[in-house]
Amino acid sequence: MEDDIVEFVKERIKRANIGEMNEDLKKWMEEHGVEEAEREEEEEKIEGKCQICEAREAKYRCIRCGKIACSTCFWTMLGICKECLPEEKMKEIKEEYF
Repeated sequence: MEDDIVEFVKERIKRANIGEMNEDLKKWMEEHGVEEAEREEEEEKIEGKCQICEAREAKYRCIRCGKIACSTCFWTMLGICKECLPEEKMKEIKEEYF
C-alpha cells in the first residue's frame, strides 16, 4: 500500500492544485478501501502529545491511520502523518519533481 501512497503523491505534485488535494485524497482513500475517521459536526479538538514522536503537542489527525500528530510529524498539505508517508519517500518524490 505504501507504493500506492507514493504514486498518489506524485500525481498530486504533477497537478499541483493544492485546493483540491484533500478532496482528491479522500477519493483515493475511498477507492482503496481506507476509511476516514467519522467526523462530528463540530471540528474535532486535538489534545495531547503527538502519537508519533511523543515529544510535542499534537495539532492534527492523520486521515489515513487516525493518529494525532504534531506539525513536525505531519504532512499538512496531504493530511497524512509521516508514519504513513515516511520522510525518505517524500524526499524521493521531491527529488524527482523539484
